[in-house]
Amino acid sequence: MPDVQDLVDEASAILRAPVTLEDRRLRLLAFAAHEGDADSVRVETVLSRGAHPRTREWFESFGIARASAPVHVPGDPERGTQARLCLPARWRGVTQGYLWAVEPPEGLTTERVRAATVLADQAGEHLAQLTSRRRETERLILDLLDAEAGSRSGPARELADELAVDPGARAAVVVLGAAPGVRLRVDEVHGPGGLPRRIGVAERSGDLVLVVPAATDVEVHDAAESALRTLGRVVEEHVVAGVGALVPLTSTATSLREARAALRVVRPATPDLPRPPAASRVHPWATLGIERLLGGSAGDELVEAVRTPAVAELLSAAPELVETAWVHLEEGCSVGATSARLGLHRQSVYARLRRIESLTGLDLSRGRDRLELHLGLLVLRP
Repeated sequence: MPDVQDLVDEASAILRAPVTLEDRRLRLLAFAAHEGDADSVRVETVLSRGAHPRTREWFESFGIARASAPVHVPGDPERGTQARLCLPARWRGVTQGYLWAVEPPEGLTTERVRAATVLADQAGEHLAQLTSRRRETERLILDLLDAEAGSRSGPARELADELAVDPGARAAVVVLGAAPGVRLRVDEVHGPGGLPRRIGVAERSGDLVLVVPAATDVEVHDAAESALRTLGRVVEEHVVAGVGALVPLTSTATSLREARAALRVVRPATPDLPRPPAASRVHPWATLGIERLLGGSAGDELVEAVRTPAVAELLSAAPELVETAWVHLEEGCSVGATSARLGLHRQSVYARLRRIESLTGLDLSRGRDRLELHLGLLVLRP
């Protein structure tokens, strides 16, 4: 069977029109090059690898999700869109995606539409096969991660075969998670337009578990960033990645524990936080330093343990005092560095430090008191 790009190119030649293939969520899978000006929706779809939610809502209002035959969508001058023909890409009665054609001014003949419909059905079968393969990969990943320590070589070989990598390859586990209660789905990052086949993806407890075969940590980091960017096209919530160490495939359960622990440290508390750049949302376990204490099974107990009366008193004080204390401790208690970073006169810094000591009862010249305040702010500072 031809791949989806071949099908799209052939459909474009038959219809003599710009054509795209998109999945059920209107994410771009393939498009045919064409001459001439493109309307705003095509530009948006190609550049963003998918349609904007408002565009998706507009198209779905014409019943495309339930259609089993071609659907004509009229042009809308206000939206800057031309008329389109939607051919549902179906397999065994289930819509797998949509083949879209921008209608030329002279329209499309019945014969051309009929021939393109055959290609849409082939695309539906192809997408269904990809979905089936993705589910098999997910099963193999979970089998490997759940296997007992002495019986992982078989599942590791099976997964290596499925990902088309050497059984002796090393891999790292990356766990993507949003705020509690927000579930991520495998099809949001995998398949055409998403991560390559050699990266396995499974869902567990609403998080996505990626098995990333790689030779270097840089490759793993790049794969995590790519997954975050792909998710960003369909998921509005703040998503972060915890990353485990590169290990043999048979040891991925160890990498998974590290990735999950890293995610516990950095997972957002609520879905509505502003989304930072992808690069700042990738958190390898190896780089978390003292914050790794929060990723262990006693992380919740640690949060309460560092909330000493002195720390609680400072956190309830004016924000500028909290910020001054944090910067001062981060700068090794250098008044000069604190002054420069905050843009304050040294005497103002001294005055704030005296207020902090008065509020907390701590002596910032004593190492133990500095440690208490620094660890408390590291864990609890907003």
